[in-house]
Amino acid sequence: MVEIIPAILTNSSEEFEKLVHLIEPYSQRIHLDVGDGIFVPNATIGGYSELGLVSTHLKFDVHLMVKKPLEQLSFWNNKKADRFIIHVESEDITPVIKELRSMGKNIGLALNPDTSTQNIESFVGLVDFIQFMTVNPGFQRSDFLDHVVGKIRSFHKKYPKVTIAVDGGINPTTAKSVIEAGADILVSGSFVLKSNSVGKAITELREAVQNF
Repeated sequence: MVEIIPAILTNSSEEFEKLVHLIEPYSQRIHLDVGDGIFVPNATIGGYSELGLVSTHLKFDVHLMVKKPLEQLSFWNNKKADRFIIHVESEDITPVIKELRSMGKNIGLALNPDTSTQNIESFVGLVDFIQFMTVNPGFQRSDFLDHVVGKIRSFHKKYPKVTIAVDGGINPTTAKSVIEAGADILVSGSFVLKSNSVGKAITELREAVQNF
């Protein structure tokens, strides 16, 4: 079954808490985007303090869109954050993977739209899934980049047992295209959170991929 995860990207602690509670009835997990203003052009909430304060049963994927993820890991001793996504373009990837494993976390390795899949192949056996970015990271409501679909398809053909997540510009139409290419997990931010109904938007995504 395809996993659909709503994504939060915000620079407001108040908005973070509001969005968590908005999503709660419709999902078991949230994808939290964390940007440092260096690796990506905008800075978000740090996330770790907000996650410690919010009361929720949900689990979190923490997407570290940061230049130096190793420097942040000590802040994330939180059971709600059980999966982390780091970027192959960031620094110190191997030490970060080792540290996350020692923390008992599951790990996704993300690559930006124009990064070659050759850059991640040496890490495939060390992480739990690969996340393809179908937008340039850092902003919601960015345009879906169609050329990444071919990269997903080629990667899936080469590594058919590797779990693939896709993040960026996911709506019912693009969801179908990436699932057909081999994706297993869909991360959707603006389509879900900018809709009139979070529940309806998530249902539309599920219905779009229900036959896969």
